[in-house]
Amino acid sequence: MQAAAPQPVFSWDAFEQAFLDAALPVASAVLARHPEHRFYAVALAGMGRELDGPLFLPAIALNSEQAYAQAKGGGDDGGGGTLYSLRWNPADWGWPDLPADSPALARMQQELQAHACRGDVAHWRATEQQCLEALVRACQRLRTALRALPWSDRLTPDFAVLLHEDSDEGVQWARRCLGDDAFAALLPGHAAAIAEALRVEALPPDQQLRYHLACLRNEAAPELGLGRQQAVDHATQDTEHALRRLGPVAVPALLALLERADTQSIAARLLGDIGSASPEVLDALRHHLLRPVPRGSRAHLGRAGRLGCACALGQLGDGRWLLSQVGTLADDLVASGLAAPLGPFRDRCLQPRPLDYAPLEHAVLQHPALRLALQGKLAPGRGTCTLGPADVDEALRGLGSPTPLVRQHAAMALGDRALGSERAPRIVPALARAATDDAEETVRFLAVLGLGYWKQDAAHLRSLAQATAAHDPSDRIRDTARRWLEALDTHRAMAPTGQAPG
Repeated sequence: MQAAAPQPVFSWDAFEQAFLDAALPVASAVLARHPEHRFYAVALAGMGRELDGPLFLPAIALNSEQAYAQAKGGGDDGGGGTLYSLRWNPADWGWPDLPADSPALARMQQELQAHACRGDVAHWRATEQQCLEALVRACQRLRTALRALPWSDRLTPDFAVLLHEDSDEGVQWARRCLGDDAFAALLPGHAAAIAEALRVEALPPDQQLRYHLACLRNEAAPELGLGRQQAVDHATQDTEHALRRLGPVAVPALLALLERADTQSIAARLLGDIGSASPEVLDALRHHLLRPVPRGSRAHLGRAGRLGCACALGQLGDGRWLLSQVGTLADDLVASGLAAPLGPFRDRCLQPRPLDYAPLEHAVLQHPALRLALQGKLAPGRGTCTLGPADVDEALRGLGSPTPLVRQHAAMALGDRALGSERAPRIVPALARAATDDAEETVRFLAVLGLGYWKQDAAHLRSLAQATAAHDPSDRIRDTARRWLEALDTHRAMAPTGQAPG
């Protein structure tokens, strides 16, 4: 048996240097052509990527005080000293999208792509982080290099170079590029928010709870150092995250918030996420779900609150009770509750309940009229929950369920390579059987799509992909199989010499 060829080592030092060598001439050319401008920032912006797929390098963006003043006009910047302001949004800059091109960088881009897709999803995520780290170092070196140029007098004293990331971690990457002092001076809104978060995290849990509840209600809590405008400005998603993190400690207060129309939806959602399925919680959610929606201007809040209660009950495993309310509750509410533990919101739960298709199977069998509403909630494109290792057995059972909607969901959920190559020997053959034998077109389509997501773990099924591309009666399935074949060819071309996957 021939030993596998050793994996080539990707050089992050060479990648960083190639990016710097490509970016410096782009930025310096703009400086050279515009002596009348004073430039305050360069950003590496627009880095794109698809999980377990392509990584696209950022472009170069520059802005000057003159260009900023012209864009701002007489209006307000509107960003409060953050990356979301006009001043720090590269898409609004005078020079927003300049490609950093060079033959050396093009080669490194190809090597980076091959390296990222060489292993499992954990390897891809690690490569993504290493790439961002290298770009941070490139930013720091680019600032030094631009300050050493003959036209450095065209740079403002606080000139900055930063990686501009449109993601939850973007603020921290900018901080890494700038350093703490420059970050606080240039992005005071973010610096103040970080300092406040650290202050609140140091409070005792009961005071943290009161603080975040006040933010949720848009109320001041001066004894906790919280003003009303500060509470109003506090991001709802940050408040929800903090309350979710507090866990069962927050449950009594969240039950009280179910009584308020303006907080009922959020409170219900958080109760579902925290996962305390006590009789008190279940009774409260059931009570509010069965209450009539108020009339008038607050009706939309009532409808949102009822929907939140139905979904929370589903997350807490109360599907049997939801089914008992068919005929009393609207089909859409019952379907929303039953679908909730199978959708993406399950991933926010502190301790997601084990995957269980039985409530869905019983619903379709006992109440056929629910099928249409459930199909809408679980349709491809609406998202699905992320499976854990303990969920694989039930998902594989679901792939053979007599209920097409269950098989459809299982095919979607199992097409996730992040479950790990060690589970591929069970998952990939099951998807292959569904791709060839299932009578439902949607299930076959999702199974073929999932096999493509498994990449090299399904590369040995090339003949199945070829047969499906040639003979499946569905146009979209044949097209999907052709794309799977193209992806297999691409991966084979990127594989190291002597290693031929599939």
